[in-house]
Amino acid sequence: MSYKLVDLLSEIAFNKIFHIKGILIIDHNERNQKDILSDIRALPGITIVRNIEMEQDPTSRYFRSTLEVKVDPYPYAKQNKFDSDSTMQTVINNIKNVDGVIGFKQTADIYSTED
Repeated sequence: MSYKLVDLLSEIAFNKIFHIKGILIIDHNERNQKDILSDIRALPGITIVRNIEMEQDPTSRYFRSTLEVKVDPYPYAKQNKFDSDSTMQTVINNIKNVDGVIGFKQTADIYSTED
């Protein structure tokens, strides 16, 4: 099997994992948190989701938590659709569109590490 140089460079370039951190707001009257987090974990490229509970307003029906997400760009790179900025924005928009998610606000710069 022969590889094109471009394919080989693409594979090397995508040995990074991207990290997104933000505040997740869900409506736990609409769907339970476990199901929402499961749907977020199922989004393309997302490999790990860490959910950290925050202090809650007992009178609110909304639940807030800090969400830390690791994203593997491979599913996007495989389709030649990877651009770090636009792909990470796509991932953030996908999180916002999960049923039961009221909002997701990025709270730190996105960074990458070697996998």
